[in-house]
Amino acid sequence: MVLNAVDSWTRQEFLASSVSSLLFSAPPVERVRSVDVGDGVDLMAEPKLQKNPDVVFPSSMEGLWTCKRAVTTFDGDAFMGTTVWKALGGTNKKSSQLETFNEEYESRFIPSNLVDPSYKVLDRGFEMASRTGSKNVVWDVREPNRLKYYYNENDKIQIDVVQRAVEVPSDAGFGFQELYRITDGPFVRAALVKRRYRRAFDEQNQRQVQGLEIMKTFRVLDGMAGTEFPTATIKTSILMTRPRGDDYDIPSAAF
Repeated sequence: MVLNAVDSWTRQEFLASSVSSLLFSAPPVERVRSVDVGDGVDLMAEPKLQKNPDVVFPSSMEGLWTCKRAVTTFDGDAFMGTTVWKALGGTNKKSSQLETFNEEYESRFIPSNLVDPSYKVLDRGFEMASRTGSKNVVWDVREPNRLKYYYNENDKIQIDVVQRAVEVPSDAGFGFQELYRITDGPFVRAALVKRRYRRAFDEQNQRQVQGLEIMKTFRVLDGMAGTEFPTATIKTSILMTRPRGDDYDIPSAAF
């Protein structure tokens, strides 16, 4: 009697084949994300930024500015605060203590087709390159809500704007609030930056812009930022002045 292939299988072989078939034919299991982080924000959701496609600044700010920043207060987790501060471009060559961080770099404001022609926007790529010294910064004024830069040959940081609110320029001042998703290799971090400016003149009647920034960091669990309680809070003073001889400088009357 000749046995066919099925009849010739042993019981163990048949069971092993059946189990293997079930394993490889089973549909993939959909991963369910945890969202129980209190008053949180889903960092992975598609941002809704159509109302405010970018932060607007007065047209008188077009061109080059020298920016001086100094950390005035710092509270909370030192590691998280320092890590996020540096990821957003903060540098300091003279001190390892965040509380004494002082910076000086250049900022530039440019036109954008995404906003009203009477306003200008921050050239985020130019400023990031000036702050970090990175020679590989990727940013496009037409897509202003994502910035990438390399802090060494192989390691990069990506910053995405998740939420935004804008205070349009007026005699009282101007400013914005942005929530960022910061991707640094396998790590995802969240930071809320609130910044407000006012126009002024110094003792020599030279134009300047004075600002205050508050940065808050939050824990991130499975792509959700727990924005109810910050892990660190950093306050920074900002002073912007025109470089002497700047070709973009404009008459005081327009300021």
